[in-house]
Amino acid sequence: METLRRNIRDMDFTVLGVLVLLAVYSCVAILAATYGKTDVGLPKHIIYRQILFEIIGWIAMTAITLYDYRSLRKNYWWIIGGAGFLLLVVFVMPRRNGAHSWIPLGPFSFQPSEVAKLAMIIGMAVFMADIDESEMPDYSFRRVWPLLIMFIVPFVLTFKEPALGQALVLLAIFVTMYCVFAKRWHFVMLIFFTIALVAGIGVVAVMYPQESTKLIENVLIKHHLLHSYQAYRIITWLNPQEYPLSYGYNIRISQIAVGSGQVFGEGLFNGIETRGNWIPNQWTDYIFTAIAEEFGFVGSSLLVLLFLILCYRLIRIAGTSQDSFGTYIVTGIVALIAFQVFENIGADMYLSPSTGITLPFISYGGSSLVIDYMGVGLALSVALRRKKLRFN
Repeated sequence: METLRRNIRDMDFTVLGVLVLLAVYSCVAILAATYGKTDVGLPKHIIYRQILFEIIGWIAMTAITLYDYRSLRKNYWWIIGGAGFLLLVVFVMPRRNGAHSWIPLGPFSFQPSEVAKLAMIIGMAVFMADIDESEMPDYSFRRVWPLLIMFIVPFVLTFKEPALGQALVLLAIFVTMYCVFAKRWHFVMLIFFTIALVAGIGVVAVMYPQESTKLIENVLIKHHLLHSYQAYRIITWLNPQEYPLSYGYNIRISQIAVGSGQVFGEGLFNGIETRGNWIPNQWTDYIFTAIAEEFGFVGSSLLVLLFLILCYRLIRIAGTSQDSFGTYIVTGIVALIAFQVFENIGADMYLSPSTGITLPFISYGGSSLVIDYMGVGLALSVALRRKKLRFN
């Protein structure tokens, strides 16, 4: 009972409150996006399935919160090995939507790349903490090269599924955690220089869409550096009018839906694009368009505010962790959530190319939702053990 009272006292109820509101947002948004629809790809009883996933997610988060995260340092190789094995197994499974991304489990399916995110975060956090806590920390490349292996293996396997969006999430996690880990400024400056270079290329590409389109077609597609549909997603982001009725359709209709919501939205079940079934897969990748159209700028801003509060509280947990292992774990969780939020909402608002990333805690899905809850559970486990000494 004393342990239970301490856990309740030290629990971050702000995070829990935000998660409750996000769960409500998710169920309402999915209900709005699927109301009256009978698509072939629409899961049966989708809202009830989502509620079930929410319950499973909360149970998993609670169990992990009560589990001492420090015990993971002893078993992290089993976690990494299991995630790698699942990433290999998925290639013998039948394709779904043109990709080897799912393992069927009866009426449900399971996405190994979601597990790979948490496994990579835990593995990198263990290795980084071991270096930090050694008698003579060595941050040179000859010491930290295993970190690249932990990133490259799941990244390549995920990219080959192909699941470009999930691979980019792994990249974002790696870059964020390494920026916190690197203790010498030239490492950090190199990463920021790379980010600035990529951003600069993006700005130039947007300014000269026709030239950029030809470059992508002549280089990325002809030399098979990207699948054609992936390359055309970038092309339609640079120039939405290039293929308005095919590759550019999703981004064009998404912009219309977001803009039509205006300030207060068109009302629940009253969105023209949403009710008219104009937006494909609106309950997953494009769930934000349903929120923006039916709840407007006010409802969309409140959702973004909830994500900002969640990330802020997680950053505070990372900064007050009693050990570097906890700090690195929570840093990876923040990167996992923040990048997916930016990419998903950005794709719907013409800020970034569409990469098929779901909106954390909002989009329909079991694997992604449960893994997101497990990630927050790890962060809360760190929060409960921030005090070095506890007296009974």
